[in-house]
Amino acid sequence: MQKFRKLTLTAVLVLVHAAASFGTSFESSAERPDQPLRWRSKVVPIAISSSLLRPAPNVRSGTDIEAALRRSLKTWEEVSGIEFRVTYTDRQSVSAQTSGDGISLVTIAATAENVLLFSKNALEVAATTRVYYDGRGRITEADVVLNPYQQFSSDGTFGSFDLESTLTHEIGHVLGLDHSPMRGSVMYDNFAKNGLFGIQGFLHRTLSEMDRAAVRVKYGQTDAGSDCCGSIATRLTYPEGKPAAGVDVWAEEAETGRVAAQGITSAEGVFEFSGLKDGEYSIYSARKERSKRSIPAQHLGNVVVGSGESGLLAKKLESGPAQADMKLTGLNGQLTYNSIPINSGKSYTIYVGGANLSGDDVSISFSSPLLFVLPGSVTEHDYGEGLSVLSFEVAAAPDTPIGEYSIFIDVPGAGRAAVVGGVAVREFINPYSNLVFAERNP
Repeated sequence: MQKFRKLTLTAVLVLVHAAASFGTSFESSAERPDQPLRWRSKVVPIAISSSLLRPAPNVRSGTDIEAALRRSLKTWEEVSGIEFRVTYTDRQSVSAQTSGDGISLVTIAATAENVLLFSKNALEVAATTRVYYDGRGRITEADVVLNPYQQFSSDGTFGSFDLESTLTHEIGHVLGLDHSPMRGSVMYDNFAKNGLFGIQGFLHRTLSEMDRAAVRVKYGQTDAGSDCCGSIATRLTYPEGKPAAGVDVWAEEAETGRVAAQGITSAEGVFEFSGLKDGEYSIYSARKERSKRSIPAQHLGNVVVGSGESGLLAKKLESGPAQADMKLTGLNGQLTYNSIPINSGKSYTIYVGGANLSGDDVSISFSSPLLFVLPGSVTEHDYGEGLSVLSFEVAAAPDTPIGEYSIFIDVPGAGRAAVVGGVAVREFINPYSNLVFAERNP
């Protein structure tokens, strides 16, 4: 492994200044039901506030807010079978917190009622959605408010949030989806502003396979000609036989390595991946945080599922060194908790950061056969005490499908760690490529 000293302590601050989170509240007069929240009908009314139809001081001049919203609605319509019935209204403010008014409003107006939703985190939250539901978990109303204190655009303007990405995330909440634990997912609870890594913030305009699976669970399969859906139940135990609770697990398509679903095991050590398309899946678990046991990231096994079928994987976790901890990913020397967008058919220099990642014979790899690390490209960087940083060059085959892919690191004596969905293949251009590869021969 090559070593290169580079003092860039301020690079980590990008994490704070270039990313914001999303707020969501669920309101009901009854206790929230165990079943997932969903609309009773597949026709969902959406009222566009007149505040979206006129220039807003925090939206770049010339931006068509309604067009961005309609693209976001269409993105979800195509995978959920939901029809959004759009109307227009002069209403500016969301419903009161205690009760809804029956109108599912999308607004950007800086009224007192709307501003109140951001009173505690105006500089951190890009938008928020308030969902109302009845005692059976049926959604009756969902209001979306864009933060009047944040800047938005649709053309990649530096320092602003991508409007379409933001709205696509919020419409996911309108449909009853919770936040996703996977970076690169539209429903991930935060994403970067335009300009992070020197590129446009278009990553979250595209639904991940996990987003698609989540909405299929609620509203059924809509993809014409596609066989769906199956599930995989995982039951994990620690080496001594006790239930492995609170372990991060994920499923990848065995053929491509693309992440399909992710979750955390229950107190009984159980998690079920649902809404999966037919096929074979590789199941993994991550390094257990703050565990009394030494449990590194590991491959748990493969499971084949078909339509309406439920696979089962029962596994005893293997113990081993678990000091290696990889959490941050980056490009151009900047480190964040966001997924790194790359293009198929090109190579890029990617950064990873965490703890105990250095040493001789460190190996970085991908489970996907379509992504590979160029030999001799792993380089150690000095970001100061307390942060271990490496960079490497990854190449994506020309036929790599759009989606999220996990990064693995093996450190002799310190174990194995992974970042689920650390790299996302997208169609919009990331210009910082090193090489371009020709199409594969048939």
